[in-house]
Amino acid sequence: MTSPDYARRTDHRYHSLGVPPDSEWSALRRLPGLELDRLGSRLAYCCRMDRAWTVMLHRQGLVDTALARRVLQALVLTGDERGWGGEDWLKERLGGDEHAASVINYGRTLQEPMARMQMRDALLNVFDDLHACREGILAAAETYADALMAGQSHFSHAQPTTYGAYLVAVHDGLARAEAQLDLAYRHTNLNSGGCGACSGTGWPVDRELVTRLLGFDDTLESAYDCEGSQDEIPQILFALSSLALTLDRSALDHSVWSLEEVGSIRLAPPWRGVSSFMPQKAHAGRFENVREAAVAVMGQMMTAVLTFKNEPIQDVLPVYHAPVCALNGCAHARKLLQLWTRLLENLEVNRDRMREIVRAGYSGAPDLAIVLIRERRFAGRQAHRVCATCVRIARERGVRPADLDGALLDEAARLTGDPEPGLPDARVREIMGLDRFLDLHDNLGDPHPRETRRLVARRREALGADRERQAGRRDRLAAGHRLLEAEEAAILGAPAPEPG
Repeated sequence: MTSPDYARRTDHRYHSLGVPPDSEWSALRRLPGLELDRLGSRLAYCCRMDRAWTVMLHRQGLVDTALARRVLQALVLTGDERGWGGEDWLKERLGGDEHAASVINYGRTLQEPMARMQMRDALLNVFDDLHACREGILAAAETYADALMAGQSHFSHAQPTTYGAYLVAVHDGLARAEAQLDLAYRHTNLNSGGCGACSGTGWPVDRELVTRLLGFDDTLESAYDCEGSQDEIPQILFALSSLALTLDRSALDHSVWSLEEVGSIRLAPPWRGVSSFMPQKAHAGRFENVREAAVAVMGQMMTAVLTFKNEPIQDVLPVYHAPVCALNGCAHARKLLQLWTRLLENLEVNRDRMREIVRAGYSGAPDLAIVLIRERRFAGRQAHRVCATCVRIARERGVRPADLDGALLDEAARLTGDPEPGLPDARVREIMGLDRFLDLHDNLGDPHPRETRRLVARRREALGADRERQAGRRDRLAAGHRLLEAEEAAILGAPAPEPG
């Protein structure tokens, strides 16, 4: 209930809601910029690669201990330093010593593999948000496993379903997108360092040691592929676009269901939209923000595709600058996933209205055709023809589905030139009134609540395995970080860090 104090406020436009907007909405609006600001500074990634490269050069006997110590000490970052990093930055840290600074580029090209390290961190954050979103969808699917609603085909009644069964389909779209994203991560988390410009280096480097020090899953073997291909970038964006498309399409469904003329769902007041002109507006416009975020993700995918198109497989500036598309795509995907999760948590589902809408349609007709086939030995198309004609007559006469009877079905059969089925009125009304619809739809993947809950349980197991895989990704990075610190400590003469 709106408080008088709130109603008298003049610092906002949210009077129609009776409450202020949820503070988390403001945070979500800022999330992409904050994420890009955090990941966009190349300095930390560049320094970590330079540290690993220096350790490897020392292990290979290519730089002596004194020089390795100087370089490693200069590469230590303190506070929230930002920048580009690299040889010129290191030269300043070394008091202008050009010769010492140059060792970090022995056998290396400038850009590898820092962008891969940035992109894998961005992907790890997306995986976390995706898992939270999937968990929220599965919880809602279980809650609404028995919420009967009209299934839609071409924006009209198809067969009845449940909101829970619908949400399982949304979840599965995200799960398939995660499978694509997992493959993109594996193609991203490969060490491309030490590839030279395209043909490796005359230095006797140990690229596989660098792979371990930086927590990469494996080494990208072909030196030319390291520098020339960069196809992990569009792969990331293809997977993110698949994810975005699923939520974009579902957001449109929810926007329709929230129309006042439909009234199947609505958002809790703090998550509704308002108007600066129309006092009555309190709408589910946040689903529009879902679609905006999805467009932002897909826009980055298109930018990357057009960036790569007509470019050669070699080191060229358009492709060199393309990782920003992946970082942007991940940032907007995080907003998309977090927003969807919050909206689902704040969704008010009107079960009675859903049931009223589905009962007003004629979506029991497919099951009525089955009855004619199984109980009256009609052929398939014969049953379809009679039922379609029966529904057409009912619509013309304004007969509600639950009021259909055997006489109307017989009349339809006479019009089509088929035998009269002679079904009892109660049998026709049972089917068309949907009293037993869910009981009749209990096959694999059907919308019976028991089957929906079984599907949810299986998907929770799969989500658990996906979360274990995510923990393994982070563990591998942490193990690489510990190994790098231990190798540095050995060179610097400091005690090795404690494991764990």
